[in-house]
This record gives sequence, C-alpha cells and structure tokens, in this order.
Amino acid sequence: MGDCFDVQKITDVLEVTPGCVWNMGDPIRNSGKKHTETAWIYNTGNTESLDINILVNQIAELFYSKADKIAALKEQYELYISIDFMIAIKNGEPPAIYFEPEFIKFAAEIGAVLDIDTYVD
Repeated sequence: MGDCFDVQKITDVLEVTPGCVWNMGDPIRNSGKKHTETAWIYNTGNTESLDINILVNQIAELFYSKADKIAALKEQYELYISIDFMIAIKNGEPPAIYFEPEFIKFAAEIGAVLDIDTYVD
C-alpha cells in the first residue's frame, strides 16, 4: 500500500496478478467513504489447515524469488508492505502459528510487517 502509485506497474514487475487493487480516492463499496491509500493485494484464498506454514509455502512459491524486486518497488514508491494472515478458529482448534527462519528473512528483506488476526468461529 502507498499514497499513489500505478498498480499495473507493480503487476508488471512482479508478474503476479493481484486479487484486489484500489486507488487513493476510490469509493469504498457503498459506504460513502473513499480509500485513503492505493493498494495492490495478493490473496491466497481460503485454506483449511492446522498449520500456518501451508499458507507461508504458497507465498514462498510466488514471492521469495522476487524479494529484490519487491524491495526496489517499496523504495521507489514508498510502499507499506504487510503480510497478513486471517485465521478462523473452528471447533476450538487453533492452528500452529510459527515461522521458519527463511520466511522471517524474506519478510525482513522486503521490509514487511507481519499481521496475524484470529477469529473464533
């Protein structure tokens, strides 16, 4: 996310299709409010697992080899990078939540914030 950048340029550099994009000033659904920043978002979709590393591996396959490109884009466009995990806990069974050193290194290389949100279903 960032103030104002061309989301298509991010797509072109990363060669990955985002799941969602918006530009600063775009309307937020039917709320009467507008987005305060531009966003390029990749979404793994819903995955049922008791181990967060199933999702980490999906991210790894697509983005680890692009760390240099992501870091360059972050600097060029003054982006805020966040890797968010939204976890729905069902039947009182929370998943294992831990990160391997390779993922931590990747997140640090691209200057990402890690955000873990849990919801009890």
